[in-house]
Amino acid sequence: MKNNRLVIIDDHFDTLELLKHNLVKEGYEVKLFFNAVDALKYINIDNTDLLITDWVLPEMDGLELCRNLKMNASTQNIPLVMLTGKSDEIDAVTALEVGAEDFMSKPIRMRELVSRVKKILRRKNQDDINKPKKEAKETIEYGILKIDLNGYKVFLSGLEIELTIGEFKLLELLAKKPGKVFSRNHVIEKINGAQYFATERSIDVQVAGLRKKLGTYKNIVETIRSIGYRFNISATNIN
Repeated sequence: MKNNRLVIIDDHFDTLELLKHNLVKEGYEVKLFFNAVDALKYINIDNTDLLITDWVLPEMDGLELCRNLKMNASTQNIPLVMLTGKSDEIDAVTALEVGAEDFMSKPIRMRELVSRVKKILRRKNQDDINKPKKEAKETIEYGILKIDLNGYKVFLSGLEIELTIGEFKLLELLAKKPGKVFSRNHVIEKINGAQYFATERSIDVQVAGLRKKLGTYKNIVETIRSIGYRFNISATNIN
């Protein structure tokens, strides 16, 4: 079986060598870059199975790199692990919103990182096996709401609203099973996987951002006190 290929980006040579040494020992093929611009050029040509990047980088930071990957159909499914010296909850929320698969604070706990990489790739490989050749349903429509699953676009009464990747995935998750109540932990697991570093509070912040953008129709995402959230079809109807 072909080894999984990893791309690692950091502007510190010692960090790159440490990560490479430990991941090569696990059987992964590893490509190193000092900046995200060169890494993105490489990925757009050769692709990769997983990307590990520092948050703070010259020219293009980790967040901008993640946005670029998620906006490109050929790279949007590449899982990205964000490494950072930041540790505030809002930083985890920000990484989640742009579509990062995982978030780890420095100093790097190598065994934990290797374990997370294995779990992410195991899940990704299984998803690739189970993925249908063609999406059976390319749009979700309820009343004034239309969700374009392939284009990552959302429309209210025909007007597009700009959502982050995280907000889009959250709305998609709820809309696919209207009326079903999702706990905060369930939302985290379904959108980013069980190993993602996020708190229940971070999901509340993300929901608040989504509801603000839904404006008059904010009740499409309904809060179920002390439990979580659900999609409210009746709120999509024009009064």
